[in-house]
Amino acid sequence: MRIVVLYGGNSAERAVSLVSGARVTTALRARGHTVGAFDWNEEPLAEMLLDAMHGCDAVFLALHGGAGENGALQAMLEREGIAHYIGSAPSGATLAMQKHLARECVRAFGIPVARGGLWMPGEPPPVCAPLVCKPPDGGSSVGLCFVNTPAELEKFTPSVPLLCEEYLTGREYTVGILEGEALPVVEIRPIAGAYDYAHKYTVGACEELCPAPIDAAATAHLQALACKAFAALGLRDFARIDFRENAVGEPHFLEANTLPGMTETSLLPLAAATAGIPFPMLCERMCMCAAKRKKN
Repeated sequence: MRIVVLYGGNSAERAVSLVSGARVTTALRARGHTVGAFDWNEEPLAEMLLDAMHGCDAVFLALHGGAGENGALQAMLEREGIAHYIGSAPSGATLAMQKHLARECVRAFGIPVARGGLWMPGEPPPVCAPLVCKPPDGGSSVGLCFVNTPAELEKFTPSVPLLCEEYLTGREYTVGILEGEALPVVEIRPIAGAYDYAHKYTVGACEELCPAPIDAAATAHLQALACKAFAALGLRDFARIDFRENAVGEPHFLEANTLPGMTETSLLPLAAATAGIPFPMLCERMCMCAAKRKKN
């Protein structure tokens, strides 16, 4: 295939995207595909780039956060008649990135979520400490913070809207979805502290156990919840759905990642490899999903 890889962007996750883009480009070339890689700076699509995308078989979006993942780029591509990009359509990408809306959507479909909601500046918090706060429209745990006690909460005054949820004390899992099928469950165990940006992208900072050391019933339950969330949010091709258990072991939806990382420490490639899908083949399958939408 002729493939265009878009990477970079201007979001807080640019550094991760640069690694994802380079790794994907190398993998696809190793599979024999012709690959052009472009560092997109989130400006209007240049004529040369549009020509390349119109002429290729698939556009691989190795972008994380910002306009590359929140539906803005996807909508831009659709307006240009380019439907053969990997991942979710604009509506699903937008909904998944708006975490406060995504949690309400999946809750309406019977998927448990932690108590909480959007915390607006000047308003009381929607839940008591201990709690977790994060930007409602970011990824890679950028801006993640914890408020552990009522005293800390009194001193914590958000200047921007934050998604605020009760802190769940159980184990953390993620489930990759590829072409509608759930991949093996991954359990995430930070060596110290929380699963924040540094832990996600530092080799050796986390134990990532795949398949997760849980019984068949728990595995099936998490995979079923992930598939249900994937459908509820209107996603397509692939995604990664994150969960955390409460104190009695009940998994709760955290968020959905429509363009998950493709780095050496990323979890979707780990789950795929455990399922017998090596990284180059995973990248190729993603492109094949997009190629089916190519408009002749």
